[in-house]
Amino acid sequence: MSWKLGVKKSSKDPKENGAASRSVTPIPSRSVTPKPPDAAENNFRSGTLTIRIFSGRGLALPPGVAVPDVIQKALETSPPARRSTSNRDSMQRKQYWWLPYVVLEFDKNEILVEALGGDLSKPEWNYRAYFDVSRTSNVSVSAYLRTAQSLKGQEDMGNDILMARVDLTPVLDGHHASDQWYNATAGSGAFHLKIDFKPARHESLTIEQFDLLKVIGKGSFGKVMQVRKKDTQRIYALKTIRKANIASRPGEITHILAERTVLALVNNPFIVPLKFSFQTPDKLYLVMSFVNGGELFYHLQREGKFDEGRSRFYAAELLCALEHLHGFNVVYRDLKPENILLDYTGHIALCDFGLCKLNMSETEKTNTFCGTPEYIAPELLMNQGYTKTVDWWTLGVLLYEMMTGLPPFYDEDVNVMYQRILSDPLLFPQDMPHDAMTLITGLLQRDPAKRLGANGAEEIKRHPFFSKHVDWNRLMAKKIQPPFKPTVESVLDTANFDAEFTGEKPQDSHVDETPLSETVQDQFRGFTYNPGNEYLSESVSYPSVMG
Repeated sequence: MSWKLGVKKSSKDPKENGAASRSVTPIPSRSVTPKPPDAAENNFRSGTLTIRIFSGRGLALPPGVAVPDVIQKALETSPPARRSTSNRDSMQRKQYWWLPYVVLEFDKNEILVEALGGDLSKPEWNYRAYFDVSRTSNVSVSAYLRTAQSLKGQEDMGNDILMARVDLTPVLDGHHASDQWYNATAGSGAFHLKIDFKPARHESLTIEQFDLLKVIGKGSFGKVMQVRKKDTQRIYALKTIRKANIASRPGEITHILAERTVLALVNNPFIVPLKFSFQTPDKLYLVMSFVNGGELFYHLQREGKFDEGRSRFYAAELLCALEHLHGFNVVYRDLKPENILLDYTGHIALCDFGLCKLNMSETEKTNTFCGTPEYIAPELLMNQGYTKTVDWWTLGVLLYEMMTGLPPFYDEDVNVMYQRILSDPLLFPQDMPHDAMTLITGLLQRDPAKRLGANGAEEIKRHPFFSKHVDWNRLMAKKIQPPFKPTVESVLDTANFDAEFTGEKPQDSHVDETPLSETVQDQFRGFTYNPGNEYLSESVSYPSVMG
């Protein structure tokens, strides 16, 4: 999983000048982070959102889709399902597996809720969930019927059938409650929901407010754990970093502060959001939404390549994520399948912002040599300096890799690969669709000034590869059903994480080192992000970050 802390995913040795195979170690430069736009500040909210889902009505399968035989048999032979509100253990949840389950989501926090009764068109869930609010975001409720494949636990990851979905924007301005039926925005039917927001000013967060569940990643600077916040019971990914470890490495404080700043700044449906960050004299803690559908890298390796429609869907959502970052003058610089996660429902979630470069206006250039060899743009290799258009090169490489199984200029010898990036002709397999071929050719234009996207993301969106198929408003509203849905047992499921990590005992290890000087500690000022209290008092404007 890509909440990385210096973890190398490849067995190859890191190469010089900051580039390593499928990994990165940049050379830092220096700049100052500007205060973000007022619109971004207005996104900050603090409190608890309570969502209770009672039942559905009028749910139906899409036209032409039949009830799977195994479901139909269960409907015919099983006794009528009767609602229960008291027993939600695993046996109770499995009892009505043939009825639709729902995925309840707020700000990339997702919960799978099994039916407790009712029937196929009128399932009853009667479930209450509490969500931590740190920014404005949307609520979505999606009802799915299981397929025969997912019921048998086969390796095709499921692709359960979407019956209905509703998207809504809760009122997060003062205490507000509603209790009503919401008509589906996709599929058919409606959901009975009660939504209640209560603003709050949180006390300072500490590690004691989380149950540590599993280790899901480790690196030279710290580790990442799956945790449960005790008051709301929400599951998060908690990234812990020892200050002494990064203080001794030139530029690493820059990178972690840049990551925290970017995560707090952005608010996009295809970017893993930051929920909170806090610190002690010894450690930094980043609390992010826990996304457990697996890395795109895992799914691509497993399937070899994706078809055109699936590749277009992922590329379109990534294009929106990169456009959002560019709107804040942030260049991502490390797009690759390892840094792209899939959520419960199959949407992408971009993560790992340690290499982001801030303060990049339309004409601003930077010279830091960083990235992953397969994805390095030619202007980096030629040491010409580069702009935001470097992200469009990496998008082109990613699209090529998704559709063919390998990056376009790949070679096991990194130096040979660099030469191929600079001079080899771009070749396509015979079955590559024409629109995909012309889009990739435009994105992989070696002259950044002539590269598709040099005049902004809109010119990429207008390319026939996208314009003939993608409704961008519906895409941004997540109203387009993903072409693939991972099978995830529950929000606690860590099956898509390396067992090398998940088998380790989760603990917040004690730091027994010489205390850091006040000069070093001052560099971490502004790291804390808790909109109800510390964030607003500690840094009314964004802290200065060297990046």
